[in-house]
Amino acid sequence: MQILGSALATNPYPGAISCIWNNHDSAYGGMKHMKRTWIAIVGAGVAGSVLARLLSARNSETGQDITIYDISRSYAKPCGEVVPARLVDTIVPSLGIPRPRVLNSIRRFVLSVGSETVREYKPRSVIWYSIDKSEWVNSLRDGLNVVYKGVDPANLVNRYGVVVDARGPFSSRGRKIVVWRAYAENPGLERDMAYIIMSGRNAGLVWIFPHGDKFNVGGGFIGLNNPRDRVIRTLYDVMGTNLKLYSEAYSLVTVYPRIQYTSPRGIVRIGEAAGLIMSLGGEGIRPAVLSAAALANALELSRDHVTFHVDRYISSIRGIVEEVKLHSLMLRLASIIGDVGLKRILRNVDEEFIGAWLQGRLTSVKYLVKSLYALVRSHS
Repeated sequence: MQILGSALATNPYPGAISCIWNNHDSAYGGMKHMKRTWIAIVGAGVAGSVLARLLSARNSETGQDITIYDISRSYAKPCGEVVPARLVDTIVPSLGIPRPRVLNSIRRFVLSVGSETVREYKPRSVIWYSIDKSEWVNSLRDGLNVVYKGVDPANLVNRYGVVVDARGPFSSRGRKIVVWRAYAENPGLERDMAYIIMSGRNAGLVWIFPHGDKFNVGGGFIGLNNPRDRVIRTLYDVMGTNLKLYSEAYSLVTVYPRIQYTSPRGIVRIGEAAGLIMSLGGEGIRPAVLSAAALANALELSRDHVTFHVDRYISSIRGIVEEVKLHSLMLRLASIIGDVGLKRILRNVDEEFIGAWLQGRLTSVKYLVKSLYALVRSHS
């Protein structure tokens, strides 16, 4: 039952499942065997829809009833809608689910602190794509058994063998920030260029990402409940012109998340609901896909039971968890050193560091060491 293929770089799963779950705030032991075979997934965003697609692919063989609950008939969570290219080119195809439609291949990055451009980064190959996220998630929902109503996962535990919380920031633990996003007419920028405008002391960022013929703009800051005006001022400072905006919307993003694999009642969590969100930039699509795939691979289905291999799930997402923790540490560092220190780091770190950050590969503490070294050394 190897669903993941090459999507997750982990060691082979052990044949015997040991009981280590007591260390992780859970009602589960190392393996849970359930006679009730129905599965409920609450939240039909990226994580929930991917999980439902993967499990439903086995439905004809096992006869499992898989129900997904969501409050909205059409998915439209505001975000920057950019993803690492390897998610689209490698990870998603390996799972056998539909690929998102690529709108732009991003080849250049302008990194700024405040209104000052600090660095430009040009990777040798495309490392980011701009996608139509809402279109993709709505296509993933096609053919699924979706019930459109809001439910509390805790109210489902007595009816289903497995209950999955995929509600994103609405059930995660950690600090929440408000994010504002809009689409903008192209002010004359190249459609392969992304702008990331960071703030150290106020811990936040503003983005300008290509989105087809238009641009996706937005941002958020810790402690600022309505970031719209500040984002618009920053956009003007950087672009030197007012942008024509439309389709404005708000959302929440979790920063400094607490990793929580399940709730105390045994509800399994994936994606941002589990705290799998990157604090440096708010990347959540890739962790959502990978954690959904990991859970699908940890659920063994048959006609008369469901077995949840807890250790398998934890092992599979270990790399994502380490990345999440490192992002939190580095965001705390940025908030301490302020804009001056952040500029110094961006000027001094090597290109491997920048590439690892943008590609979602900050999984080693060596990058924290590199950032500290960049902070203290003179610019060459």
